[in-house]
Amino acid sequence: MTAGCSARDLATELWRLFDAGLFRDALPLFAEDFEAHWPNTRERIRGPENFIALNENYPGVSRCSVRRIEESSGGVVTVTEISTEVGNDRVALFAVSFFSVRDGRIAAAEEYFSENGSPPFDRSAWSERY
Repeated sequence: MTAGCSARDLATELWRLFDAGLFRDALPLFAEDFEAHWPNTRERIRGPENFIALNENYPGVSRCSVRRIEESSGGVVTVTEISTEVGNDRVALFAVSFFSVRDGRIAAAEEYFSENGSPPFDRSAWSERY
């Protein structure tokens, strides 16, 4: 799938495969020297195998819904809502992913995660929940 694919196509396919739980099928989308950075937890994941294995071993069953894709020169940014069910518990979060693309493959990712939830204080005088 990578020959001649746009950064948008790569990101769309990556999230489609992750949503379906087909993590191994995403390996060809990555450059051999792929590296991911997760600043929220100060983690670096080196290599596509480690990135795939980490996601395969994440507890529970996750669903991924891409909300926005913005292509730029050299990459793409996605905003994806991820909901994970572990037993009777459900965790929902947003991932903002900055993917760098080189030679038709995802070469790097910098991803920020935030859990969905209630506002930290009553802001209803100035905002509305949706």
